[in-house]
Amino acid sequence: WDTMNMWSNPPLEFLEKEISPFPDWVAWHALISPKLGLYETKVTALGADTFRVRLTVENTGWLPTYVTKKALEKKVTRGVIAEISLPKGAKLESGKDREELGELEGRAYKPVMADESAESTWDRVKFEWVVKAKKGTKVKLSARHDRAGVVKAEVVLK
Repeated sequence: WDTMNMWSNPPLEFLEKEISPFPDWVAWHALISPKLGLYETKVTALGADTFRVRLTVENTGWLPTYVTKKALEKKVTRGVIAEISLPKGAKLESGKDREELGELEGRAYKPVMADESAESTWDRVKFEWVVKAKKGTKVKLSARHDRAGVVKAEVVLK
């Protein structure tokens, strides 16, 4: 017996036909995966070298960031994590330099008439910090999710 072709793989003349659907299937899975996207960054001056910094991210993918309800049930995934990186001389007045705010839904179950102007929805999350720093200071922001990727932004306090 040729065990490699008898038990593990189809005979060579049938091999191409057998595996040809898989590249399309793999591409389809990549296309429906969750994907973290940058929705908005905003800086609001509060006076006396104090600024509110906002980072809003969304899941632009088809599937939710947790991908399956079983993953939620088993708690094998964590939510979106946002981080703010301040230069020397800047101080965080409110908020934490690393925040975790849960999972985001995808477009799979999105209502047809969704309110696109809403800042925080089931597929979007908003992080806010209050920073004390001089005008013109550059602040780095990032958000990540293990299954949905990373987004980065830089804002200038003005």
